[in-house]
Amino acid sequence: MNSMTLSVILFPTRVCLWLLSLLYWTLVYGTAGVTGCVVLIRIVWRGFRDPRRTFSWAVRSRPPECLRDPALGTHGYLRCRSSGLRLHFVSKGNRRRPLMLFLHGFPENWYSWRYQLREFSGQYHTVALDLRGCGDSAAPYRLEDYTLEKLLDDIRDTISGLGHTSCVLVGHDWGGMLAWHFALERPDMVQHLVVMNAPHPASWLDAVLRRPSQLLRSGHTCFFQLPLLPEIALSMEDFKLVRSMLCGGRVGIRNRACRLTEAELEGYLYYLSQPGGLTAPLNYYRALLSNALYRHQDVAVACLLIWGEADGILVEGMAGGARPYTRGSVVERRIPDCSHWVQQDQPQTVNKMLWDFLLQMDSPQY
Repeated sequence: MNSMTLSVILFPTRVCLWLLSLLYWTLVYGTAGVTGCVVLIRIVWRGFRDPRRTFSWAVRSRPPECLRDPALGTHGYLRCRSSGLRLHFVSKGNRRRPLMLFLHGFPENWYSWRYQLREFSGQYHTVALDLRGCGDSAAPYRLEDYTLEKLLDDIRDTISGLGHTSCVLVGHDWGGMLAWHFALERPDMVQHLVVMNAPHPASWLDAVLRRPSQLLRSGHTCFFQLPLLPEIALSMEDFKLVRSMLCGGRVGIRNRACRLTEAELEGYLYYLSQPGGLTAPLNYYRALLSNALYRHQDVAVACLLIWGEADGILVEGMAGGARPYTRGSVVERRIPDCSHWVQQDQPQTVNKMLWDFLLQMDSPQY
């Protein structure tokens, strides 16, 4: 078959993919524009009423005590072989045991895995990584430094840099999205996959195109595509929106026993308040939203998907959307009355689900 014939055969498919991409980006940037206008009006109105309070935020001068708690593990750094960037991590447990690697989401850092570091360190070498641009890891400023390929290289270099060849990979939010992608690209380095409140990359597009109105519920994802305005909005009134995301009544942690104290909240605000502290994490949204729209490859490794049913951040219909895209064993678990911040909201329930999954997968019948 010559190239001309092949081009003719593939032409309808290419046109369909182009139209699908056009529709997708029209929805994304249309939602970003609407959301941006609403936010800008709100900024102007609040700035007019109380400019001093609205445009004030403090740069934290020293990390809070909770980030230095020795009971959570030992702080360390590794140099990525691919990029030369220095990444920060906290590890707990015997380094000779199997590696359990935790990947956080936004606006978090390694500290979001504090409950799991302690719980699993008896049987695993538990490591909570600060992703590039977050926490105490290096934060390159350029948008192209946050492409999917480079972020996956970081995970690969972390696993090998810690002296392991594979791991139990656990991710939440953007960390969960990276975990999905890494399991697709490097299944040989993933023993088991655990994802919390992060849809399979293909199910994101499917859900949005089936019900475009759902973009309004996840409008922050589109809003973050805009330059500068998201950084201003998130910083206003000393990071009021960030506080609301983690602690607010609508989308924050719902479990009263596990709600963040002011000191714990500072564990996140400390890094975000530093110069450029918001731009680097937001670059994940700006660089990654366009990735893997048509990559419907099946995940071949055993997978556990945990979903907090009271997630007020991600769109409806994404929980349970992984099964069509998995060839390996997949276990789906839902937690009622649990927010997006699932591993912090219901740590005991999450830990039990994770233990049950690992024991099941490691049993002789598997």
